[in-house]
Formats: sequence, C-alpha cells, structure tokens
Amino acid sequence: MTAPLEIIDACKAFRTPEGSVMTALDHVSLKLSRAEFVTLLGPSGCGKTTLLRAISGFETLDAGDVLIDGMAVTQKPAHRRPVNTVFQRYALFGHMSVGRNVGYALELAGKDKRAIRARVAELLELVGLSGLEKRSIGQLSGGQQQRVALARALAGQPKLLLLDEPLSALDKNLRQKMQQELKAIQRELGIGFVFVTHDQEEALTMSDRIAVLAGGRIQQIGAPGDLYQTPANLFTAEFLGESNLLPVTLDGARASLSDGQTFDAPRAPGAATLLLRPEALSLAPPAGPALTFEGTMRETFYTGKDHQIAFDSPDFGPMQALLRSGPALPRIGAPVTLHAPTQGLHLIDATVPA
Repeated sequence: MTAPLEIIDACKAFRTPEGSVMTALDHVSLKLSRAEFVTLLGPSGCGKTTLLRAISGFETLDAGDVLIDGMAVTQKPAHRRPVNTVFQRYALFGHMSVGRNVGYALELAGKDKRAIRARVAELLELVGLSGLEKRSIGQLSGGQQQRVALARALAGQPKLLLLDEPLSALDKNLRQKMQQELKAIQRELGIGFVFVTHDQEEALTMSDRIAVLAGGRIQQIGAPGDLYQTPANLFTAEFLGESNLLPVTLDGARASLSDGQTFDAPRAPGAATLLLRPEALSLAPPAGPALTFEGTMRETFYTGKDHQIAFDSPDFGPMQALLRSGPALPRIGAPVTLHAPTQGLHLIDATVPA
C-alpha cells in the first residue's frame, strides 16, 4: 500500500546573519502509515518546523524528496500539494464570519454555493461548532478559533494535515481537551496527521508514533511507550520525560554501578548508562531482586495523586522519584532509602551517538 507521506534524505541548510551555515535538516527520512498520527518532537532549532514546511511546500529542500501518496511533490509549490496546515497563529480572516472562513478556499475553487454551505455545516459539526456559521471571529474564544482553523484546513479534503504547534496558545485545561478532540477527529477522518510540538506530554498523549529530532536529525522514531521505556540514546532519554541516568560498567554478564551494586546484563563488555525513570523507584522494597539507593531528602512536590521528590545520593548525586500514595514521606533533610526492581532495567549503549 502506498504511504500517504514519504520523506527521503531531506537536507536543508540556512545561512545565518553572521555568515555561517546552519544545518536544519541532515538527511532526514520518514514514512507514514495510512491514517497515522505522527508527532515531530524536539527543542527549538531541532528542525521539526523546517521539516513540516518542506512537506507543505513553504520551504524548498536543498536535497532529498517528498512523496505524497507515492507522487513526488518536491518541485510543486504549496498550493498544488494535497496537504493543508493549521498554524500556531490561526490566521483567520477577522472581517469574515465563521462560515466564510471555513468555506473560503472552496469559494476560490469556484464550488457551488449550496455545496459550500453543506460542506461548511459538515465541518462545523465535526469540530463541535454547529450553528455558529454567522458568528464573527472576534466573538469566539481561543479554543473556538482553533476549531475554525482546523475546519478551514479540512475543507478541501487534504490527503494529509500538518499542524504546527496549534495548541500552544491555549490554557492547560483547554489544551488537554483539544488534544483529545484532535485525536478523535483524526480517527474519524482516517487521514494522516503530522503534528509539531516541543511539549513531551502532548506528544506522548496524542501520537501513534513520535519522531524525536535534534541537530537536524531524527534521533529515534517509534511508539510513545517504546521511546519512553527504551530510548536509543541519551538525548532521547533526557528529552522525553524525567530520568535518572547512572553510569555502569559491563563485563559480558553483569552490570556494575559505581557503588558496587550489580545486576544481570548479558551484553558485550564496555560502558553504558542505566536509565531509571522516577516512577521505577519506591520506598517499599519489591518482592524480587532490586537496586537500593540511599540519600537525603531535598525537595518534595505534591502533584495531586503522586509525590515528586528530589533526593541527594552520596554515590550518584541528585536523583528524583515519583512516589504513589503509600508510606509517609521522610521530612526534608531526613535520610531516605529507595528501591528499584532489577527486572526490565534499560541500558543505553555508550557508543550510540546523539
């Protein structure tokens, strides 16, 4: 089956005002499955927005190809590509009604007025704005404006929808609601969504797959759970969620921490890094084999259902844990002992580059 989107060895560089060259995309390749929600995640300057603009046609690649439904569109201008984009700034027409905004592209295409009204009504129902066709843009909330922008982008029935941080201007509660609605709309439409964000929680919540970018390269791509539990390199481990990263030495059968603790690790001898997510640590010892970490309580934060704590280990320095409801927490400055089961521990090979 033809992929809705395939990017092959995309390269793009920019010249800075100082005269140097900045590489935004360095041989990036990506392929979407049908009706897949893929998020491009990374810090500012990692290349995610440049990649999105290269797909839409707003940016010209120096090298590489973009294929949509198997057809090369690399040389086609933006208005001739079967995609549409929802931007961070919705760029709605303030002098037009909601209905005119949604149907504007259809008007330009010379569609029949009755067909336009039917399509506008269909899309406004899809985004939960039925009956607001005549409302002015200035009378809408931020969330409603976001829905209008989404409906407008879908009016021409694109084969692919691109979303460039469209939720970043919304408050937390509305943002979480729109995350759920966007995912539901994507499932109902059955088309590919490519979503850009720097928000890790947003990416984990919404995505079928996440492509983590840094330095113009895809560091790792995969399902959210796979990237979180088994990151391929230190950048992905540190960028996606909170982490304790501890150096270990491998002898071919066992891994040794700097404090002398060991656990089974049948891997080639050398150096590696142990990933311990905060939620892997607990106050109560587990039933099976476990690592133990002693330290001093430094800070604690109550998140509503969990306690996020920071403690200082004499062997490993600052560490963090996310503790479920259970035993009472030690006071700030008091000694604390935490445990992590050795089953399922993830090691990051020191030779894997970021």
